[in-house]
Amino acid sequence: MLRKVLVPTDFSPGYEGAVLAFERRNELPVGEVVLLHVVEEDRVEVLEDISEFEKGEVTVDDVERELVELAERRLETERERLKRAFRTAKVKVLVRVGVPWKEIVNVANEEDVSLIFLPSHGRLGFSRELLGSTTMRVLKETSKPVLIIKAGG
Repeated sequence: MLRKVLVPTDFSPGYEGAVLAFERRNELPVGEVVLLHVVEEDRVEVLEDISEFEKGEVTVDDVERELVELAERRLETERERLKRAFRTAKVKVLVRVGVPWKEIVNVANEEDVSLIFLPSHGRLGFSRELLGSTTMRVLKETSKPVLIIKAGG
């Protein structure tokens, strides 16, 4: 049995395919899944550079708060599917704001996970690299075991 698995998601087809591929092959129950989405701070901060944005009544903090709430709602809809795919009764949902690879590594350490589950490619899809840049950075920076699942595999 796997004690605790971190499953980061960017809600991309790569993530969807990786979960489906894992579910088809998984025979081990998992004690707990930590389902994580990272709202990318760079994408939120770019709004500060748009002068028209500053003229409105909406602030960058408002947009960030809305993105976090949206992510929380989307993660809640994923909870039951991950219970089936990972054969677990316990799925913890987390949303962080930051740089995705850094937050994945931080949460893996904070939650003391036994495994990080990553799709080979996420939001950016196919690239000439063997693996996506977030996956490569996580592999480089973590001391935790990482399971990389090919979305179509």
